[in-house]
Parts: sequence; structure tokens; C-alpha cells
Amino acid sequence: MPLVVGNWKMELSHKAAVALAKSLKSDVEEHRPVCEIVVCPSFPSLSQVSEVLKGTPLNCGAQDVSAQEKGALTGQVSVTQLGAFVSWCIVGHSETRTYAGDSDRLVAQKAELLLRHGLTPIVCIGETEDERHADETVAKIGSQIQSLLAVLPRVAFLKTIIAYEPIWAIGSGFSPQPDDVAEIMLLIRKMTQHRFDTPAAQRLRILYGGSVKPENVAQYVGGPYADGVLVGGASVHAGQFFDIIKEVEQSFT
Repeated sequence: MPLVVGNWKMELSHKAAVALAKSLKSDVEEHRPVCEIVVCPSFPSLSQVSEVLKGTPLNCGAQDVSAQEKGALTGQVSVTQLGAFVSWCIVGHSETRTYAGDSDRLVAQKAELLLRHGLTPIVCIGETEDERHADETVAKIGSQIQSLLAVLPRVAFLKTIIAYEPIWAIGSGFSPQPDDVAEIMLLIRKMTQHRFDTPAAQRLRILYGGSVKPENVAQYVGGPYADGVLVGGASVHAGQFFDIIKEVEQSFT
């Protein structure tokens, strides 16, 4: 089943987040999408958004988690605190890697912690514009995946969602060529096959993210491409988000 994840980032007030959740709930009841759908509001809105979405096909996720289960960590949010409201969580987004200094090792620790507590991690990976121009994309992605493979056994790794987001494409309006995305998907699957086996490589779910819009999403999903998408800016507009969902569904029919 294709997966569509909406990352609301810090774009919405609490009131706007709840209103968006209600709008999406109405759209789901009308259109009955066959995609698996996750939306990730900011921490303060998790409780009420998850309550609005309860009993619908829409799932609620968080945007990050502390690598520690508990402790004197002011400003952090633990996995046990999140578990009351969500079953999914984004980790390793380029913005947390850049502004919070999350390393590949720390991201892998967060993913392992989430899995241990029954939550599904959505692990973001991707290269910068400088790395892209220096032909270091393959090395960068390989290193990020290897950090996960070093700590996650087969069953845990296959429960992890990998989201390839070229950093230079996030919010820029620029997108990579579909063949370049397919190359990264193949690299990740080959690394998975080498570490585990062919069935594992085939089962792993990989998303594409980075300036995803209704008009470009179809070229990145289905076939040798991604199993779904991680949507940023367009996900805070109910109409655009559902147009993306419809395009993804058509790519898998």
C-alpha cells in the first residue's frame, strides 16, 4: 500500500492545525483513499489532532523525539510521552540535522528507540547541494543507511520507513530528475539486500520528499521509484494534499 506523509513543520497555529485535521477528516470520509496517510503536526497540537483523527484512516505522527527515554532534558519530548498520541515519528529531517545537530548515529538511536516502543520511525536521509555538485550523493546516502543497518536487525529495519529528501530540493521549488531518484531507491535496496536478503530489499518502504506537488508527484512514485511521498509545504493545504494522494493512488493502480 502506498504511503503519503504530511509534515506540517511549524507552519500552523494550534487552531489552524485542528481545523486542517477536521478538513482532512471530511475529505477522507468523502473520497475513501486507499493510501496509508500520516500527518505530523507540531508537539502542542498532537493531542487534539490525534483525537480529531481517531477512528479514521488518517494516522497522526510526530516530527521528532528525544534519543533518551526520560530524564532532566528541558525542552525535549520522550517516546513514552508521544506514544499516547501517535504511532509514527519523523527522525533525521534535514532541519533537525542542521539546527539541532543530529548525527547519523543519533538518528539511528532515535529510530531504534521508537521501534522498541512500538512506533514507526520515518527516517529522513539526503544530500546537500554542495555534496550533490561534488558527486558525493551516493557516498552520503550510503553512510546514512549504513548507520541504520549497524543498529537495526532485519525485522526492525523492515518496520522503518526511509524517506529520501535531497536537502537542496526541500522548499526550493527544484526537484531531482526521476532517474536520479530511481538510482537512490536502487542503492538503498541493494544495501538492504547485501545486509539481509532480496525479500527484505523488496519489502522495505522508501518515500521521496522535496518540493512534492500535485503536478510532479506522479514521476517519483510507483515502479522502480518510491513507495510514497513525504510532503512538506503542500501538506498544510487540504486540497493540495488530497490531490497528491489521488496522484499517488493512480500511480499504483
